[in-house]
Amino acid sequence: MIIRKKVIVSFIVLMFFIVTISVLSLFITHQIKDDLNFSKQVLKLINIQENMNEVIILTINEKSLVNLKDKKSDFVKYEQHFELLQKTFKQNEKKEFKDYFFDDVHLDSEVKESLLNLFKNEHSIELVFDNIYDIQTNILLNHALFKKLYPLEKKKRNKLQELVFNLNNVELMNEFGDLKYFSKETLYQYRTKEAMLEWTTSITKIRDNLKTQNKDSLLVLFDEYMDVVRQVGNVVISIREDEEKEMVHVSLIQNILKNNQAETVKIEKRIMFITDNFLNNGTVILGVSVLIMLLITLILVISIPSKLMSIIEKLTLGVKSIESGSYDVKIQIQEDKEFNQIAQTFNHMSQNIKSNKETLEEQIKLRTKELQLALTQVESKKDVLENLSNKLSKYLSPQIYESIFTGKQDVLLESKREYLTVFFSDIKGFTSLTDSVETEVLTQLLNEYLDLMSQIVLKYGGTIDKYIGDCIMVFFGDPSTKGKVLDAKNCIKMAIEMKELMSKLRVKWKNDGISEAFHIRMGINSGYCTVGNFGSKQRLDYTILGGNVNLASRLESNANPDEILISSETYLLIKEEIQCIKKEKIKVKGITNFIQTYEVVSSKDSRIMIEEQNGFNLSIDLNEIERENVIEILEKKLNLIKNL
Repeated sequence: MIIRKKVIVSFIVLMFFIVTISVLSLFITHQIKDDLNFSKQVLKLINIQENMNEVIILTINEKSLVNLKDKKSDFVKYEQHFELLQKTFKQNEKKEFKDYFFDDVHLDSEVKESLLNLFKNEHSIELVFDNIYDIQTNILLNHALFKKLYPLEKKKRNKLQELVFNLNNVELMNEFGDLKYFSKETLYQYRTKEAMLEWTTSITKIRDNLKTQNKDSLLVLFDEYMDVVRQVGNVVISIREDEEKEMVHVSLIQNILKNNQAETVKIEKRIMFITDNFLNNGTVILGVSVLIMLLITLILVISIPSKLMSIIEKLTLGVKSIESGSYDVKIQIQEDKEFNQIAQTFNHMSQNIKSNKETLEEQIKLRTKELQLALTQVESKKDVLENLSNKLSKYLSPQIYESIFTGKQDVLLESKREYLTVFFSDIKGFTSLTDSVETEVLTQLLNEYLDLMSQIVLKYGGTIDKYIGDCIMVFFGDPSTKGKVLDAKNCIKMAIEMKELMSKLRVKWKNDGISEAFHIRMGINSGYCTVGNFGSKQRLDYTILGGNVNLASRLESNANPDEILISSETYLLIKEEIQCIKKEKIKVKGITNFIQTYEVVSSKDSRIMIEEQNGFNLSIDLNEIERENVIEILEKKLNLIKNL
């Protein structure tokens, strides 16, 4: 019982000091949090004033009355936020229980004085902004009035100049030249009443001269011009006076903002000073408390009899035995009845651990088998999903498939505007072949054609939009792009290679017994298009829309067999690298203006030559045969033809 009492007393003393230190730590933490919140509020206050300053600058530079009203609305919002913060600061001025023991930032007299100055300055800023807003409104209204009056003044001045110069009076001409000079000084250079007086005086001088010459009709026109001059002159003078007033208010705001900045620096320094003092004092108090607790604990620990050490050693040996896997350990404690009960409980626990361990091992084996079975099922489902994914990929363009399955693109009803190069092609007269060629043969030819053409599309990085019978629709620039110039060049190179491949296919199909010669037409256009997912929530189609898409289709319809017809937009992108022939302008449905077209001949570094006529087919690929061998073969064939 002696051991238990000493342990209880030790525990109570330790708990007392732990609770004391915890309460002290909570007070310190709460105070730091309170100071941090106060600092955040001060920072918000500073940010609001900076935003208000930015709105003032934007207001001064604003050129639209509508946008000027928006700036006024923004400034009012910042005022409201500022007033809410001011109320918050006033609420924090109430003294709480903890403030009797710790210094509080928001109750500091210097901080309160700086905040009061900030609030006073904010009210001054509000008044100055209202004046700036009224002045800027008046300036914009006068600018609008000037835009109406100046064309009228200029029109009347030009008319009077023509009439005066028709009089062939050198003196009047010189005086009218002075009039024009004074008008520029008044309207654009000085914009002062003095410049205005010189302008009107020059008009009066010309008028008096005309009056002596009895030019009454011109006098009436100069009177009308004088009225317009006074109106437009007063407007520009008013604009200049308002701008000068505005600059005075701007200077005033700058001084206020400098004062605000100085007050802000004072608040920051004061917060740092109070916080440092608080942390230093708190650290000392906590350190002293911990030292006292350690001293008392040491005294209590030393005072515990050696019996407790013997009991602890026996319990430690028992724990180590269990740790080493020996669960048959038996602990007997004769020194203390209560600790002996603990020992008996420990012995019973060791036997339960031994029994539970055996049961646990059996359960682990069973769960391992279940997990292996589950992994096998997961692998099987994974193979099914991969197979299904590979099948679905055949119905999508590789770029779109990759962007969806890698998570780069969501399957949502949305679209965007992108700069694309759009390609259309079809086989001329293919539809009429359905009546003369068996369906199976036609299907085989079409699949072979589409397969080979698709390989070329993917080779140059194009996105296959769709197949419409024998028509192929491709675009470059989305979902991945290499830049609009390189996209356009790749599209043209793709079309050239398709044309070259079609020449080879005609020979192959002719050898296979297809008498009808296939010729393709291709159209290409570049420009901004709408690209994205279209359709319904149940069925989507990733495609492109827009006038530039329609133009590419119209170019393909207007192309001759085996011709690549492009628009001027595409030509400007590829002309440095691709040889083209300027064609006639065409009129297409849906577009008002005529469209300038170009025929693509070949790339400037092309080493492939194709020439076809009725009964004649020539295809030379210098990438696969030496130039000298070609010349030798052609010369032999020419000699044979000459000898026929």
